[in-house]
Amino acid sequence: MSLALRYFSAPALRHALPTLALLAAAICGPTHAETPTKLDATSNAPKAPLRKLNPAPTQAYEIRLTLANATDLSSAADGKSPFTVVEGTVQFDASNGARCGKSNALSGHVPTLSSHEPFRLSRISATEYVGTVYADMLLDEDYYGRGVCHWALTEARVAVRARADSANTRFVAALPAQQVFAAGTQARYFWKGYYPSFEQRQHTDFGSAQLDAVPADKRGEFFTMTLTARKISGDVQGK
Repeated sequence: MSLALRYFSAPALRHALPTLALLAAAICGPTHAETPTKLDATSNAPKAPLRKLNPAPTQAYEIRLTLANATDLSSAADGKSPFTVVEGTVQFDASNGARCGKSNALSGHVPTLSSHEPFRLSRISATEYVGTVYADMLLDEDYYGRGVCHWALTEARVAVRARADSANTRFVAALPAQQVFAAGTQARYFWKGYYPSFEQRQHTDFGSAQLDAVPADKRGEFFTMTLTARKISGDVQGK
């Protein structure tokens, strides 16, 4: 027992512990990124995110997913591709979140403000999917009364699963903002042993950037997810 707690009587300690626990949590504060949301006063269920979507975004970028060396994977439920579930997410961070975000009243801690927005990908072949993201998807506004929050696209991600089963492995590839704006491309390599699932439990695999450490005769055990960006319209330089 710590020196400070030693001087509390047993009844006093019982009354003090909840307060001490609350203060400890407040001092530590949240360390993860969060999307600004509101909680219902009578429920723990979150309401719609506080951030506002741009009703007429113009800075459009195509995100293309290309699969390679995946033809030997057992066909998914649709019989046309190794993956039935293909989900896109584009992440935005408030560049000035520490100034415009909502601070913790007790600790003064301000979490990083992030928003993770879904985008749809359409299959154009058994190995290619295409979707569109917008760099100006979110509106810069004063969400907390502390000044205007300025959103910036951080990265685009694509996750695929064999089937709509939570036990199936999620294979995730990402393209950072710099690559998106520069019409770049990035490949990730994934071990086929995790397909369709790993030990029948939830598992997420972010793959490897290269296979240099893998023996040449074993590289066929990996499939590739390549993300490529292409500017469609708009000019982010003027934002």
